[in-house]
Amino acid sequence: MSEADEAEDISQGFRWEGSNPDRLRDVVEAAFDYRGDVTLLLEGGESVTGYLANRDLSADEPYIDMMCASGDRPRVLYAKVRGVEFSGRDTASGKSWESWLKKWNEKKEAEARGEDVGDISLFPDEGD
Repeated sequence: MSEADEAEDISQGFRWEGSNPDRLRDVVEAAFDYRGDVTLLLEGGESVTGYLANRDLSADEPYIDMMCASGDRPRVLYAKVRGVEFSGRDTASGKSWESWLKKWNEKKEAEARGEDVGDISLFPDEGD
């Protein structure tokens, strides 16, 4: 991505539409690193929403593999994609080591004061 693109906030709610193949490649790469659902906007007004599971630009016909909540696993050709929307919540958002450690330390301090804090395990609570 260019310097201007690097400063761009590509996160939940981000949407790009266009015909620039280099920009499409960059946005798909960002979508591949995104840990939530994306919506591929296709020619003809169609769309497909799911987790971007794989992509191959070096194939004879470059493609993107999706995993949809319905269980479908469509393969979408890059040539059919007219846009990308980061439509789902990034499931790893807020799960940095620092935020988990802070929460764990707060629970340990509360426990030391005699407060009931529930289970304090070495693994983050589901949904944190």
